[in-house]
Amino acid sequence: MRFAGSMNVRSFRLGFAAFFMVGASGAFSAKGELPPLDDRKWVGCFVALESKQYEFSVTTQGKGKIEVLGKKGTPVGNTLAVSIDFVVQEVLPDGKIVNKAIKTESLESAQAATLKPRNIVICGKVTGDAAFEAYLTEERGAISVGGKLTDPGTLTKYPLRFSIRVNFPDAYVNDKSKSGDKKEVKSYEQKIEKDRLHLKWADGKSRKQDLAEAVDASSPEINGQGITALSLEISSYQEKKFVLLASENSLMTLSNASAKPMNTGFAANWVADPAKDPQSKARLTIDVK
Repeated sequence: MRFAGSMNVRSFRLGFAAFFMVGASGAFSAKGELPPLDDRKWVGCFVALESKQYEFSVTTQGKGKIEVLGKKGTPVGNTLAVSIDFVVQEVLPDGKIVNKAIKTESLESAQAATLKPRNIVICGKVTGDAAFEAYLTEERGAISVGGKLTDPGTLTKYPLRFSIRVNFPDAYVNDKSKSGDKKEVKSYEQKIEKDRLHLKWADGKSRKQDLAEAVDASSPEINGQGITALSLEISSYQEKKFVLLASENSLMTLSNASAKPMNTGFAANWVADPAKDPQSKARLTIDVK
């Protein structure tokens, strides 16, 4: 094949070299997304972590997920995946919380995509152009996350705060006991017999919550003055236990869509106190044991 001149040959060589460097590094990504992993298993992911108990990932659009591995070493099911979201919240005068949507085109990180997350920093903005940093690292087999607001953007009317929301799905979404069939009801009752939710409050007191009891998870009866530790065991996760720990100067509160049993789904919302944690060292640790 012949080229029409030396400039064409030079352009081809430069173009080929650039393509090779991008392909080899795995750093190529679509505009407005974090760089993707060069791994078939983790297509569309920026970060992934595999352990004997669970698999954790963050997509190139900043969405986190934990999938528990069952007794056979495979995920217990897509519907049981626990999602992890970085959130900027606006606190209205009546106490109502408005979650601001992340602008995925704003996401960026100085770190390369990795299967061994260490001190990852993700920067981004939400509607209203408030900017945040989210922190992520693997720590002794657990996931440690945190973050802070770096700029309020145009959202200066009401207080803002950075939050991490861990969403636990309906643990028995395929349960058939509501049909009234006696066998199904008995089977369901046996499944939930050993389900447990233990909470430790900021004042040192503890609470054991019946997961089959319909409750408003955002109530003071559940949250006290804030939660520092959470332990969750549900039979759907095949004897695995979730443990969430809020470090010093941070707390968790729980919430659900309505007053329903918490085994039908709830969220743990983590926030740090910027006044007590000016260097943003507070973290939420998430582990599966």
